Amino acid sequence: LEDSKDPLNLPCGHSFCDGCLSGWRSRYGGDKEYEDEMRTKCPICRARIPPSKEMVSSLQGYRAKKQRLEVNNRTSSEEYRNACYLLAQAEEKVGADWDGVTVLEDNDTPPVVMPDYIREAIYVGDIKSVLRWINLNRTEDRVNATSKAEKLGVSALQLAAISIQPALVTLLLQLGADVDQRNNEGYTAIGLVLHSPIASSEGTNEMTRLLLSWGASFFSEGDCSKRKCVAVARSDSKHVVADLLDSELGGRRSEIVNLSPRPELNGKTCVADEYL
Repeated sequence: LEDSKDPLNLPCGHSFCDGCLSGWRSRYGGDKEYEDEMRTKCPICRARIPPSKEMVSSLQGYRAKKQRLEVNNRTSSEEYRNACYLLAQAEEKVGADWDGVTVLEDNDTPPVVMPDYIREAIYVGDIKSVLRWINLNRTEDRVNATSKAEKLGVSALQLAAISIQPALVTLLLQLGADVDQRNNEGYTAIGLVLHSPIASSEGTNEMTRLLLSWGASFFSEGDCSKRKCVAVARSDSKHVVADLLDSELGGRRSEIVNLSPRPELNGKTCVADEYL
């Protein structure tokens, strides 16, 4: 047997690769009741597998969003219905028999929490202050630091993106920021930008292109799905962005191949504007 890759230790004492355990959870199909029972149990001893930190974080984020919409008396909005739908999905994944405490521990180091003054510096694009803070302690992964939990655990990159600070976003990505890092509500940087109610069409277009060129991806469902992001862009009359997202390679950094008229460009990369 090969050495475990990203091993996860279950409460029952057994250990499995993260990918193998995820595969086990999605292995069973057909009989939904049987599937739900088997995918939450250890493959060896059938003891219950607790939900992952990400699953619990998503659950808590959707609950907080639903409650916030209720407090603001927006229970008849589409956003509220969507939040209820995503919450129901998260509750199903976690399982009705979860004790509310036990979480599957992984080997990931908890993210660094940024101080409030850095959050403000990112918001206004103060690159000098942000870079100085990152360099003060290079043993910490400060480039992927997040805001406090009560502020939804938004990453430095996400803050810079929704503030439309392209220079700071580029710098953070060059320093190793995770372009697909999720906050406590499950949003990525590109998802937050495309759902921003205050960003201009020009700012959204510029930031979307920048994130796509760095490999930003979409999820298969929910607010960060490609389908949902395209729909939001069109409803906000941001048709240039919607057309870009609809294009297969639109905005992506791609390698040029088999270009007979310009053979000197073959092997080089470019950011595609549209895939024909």
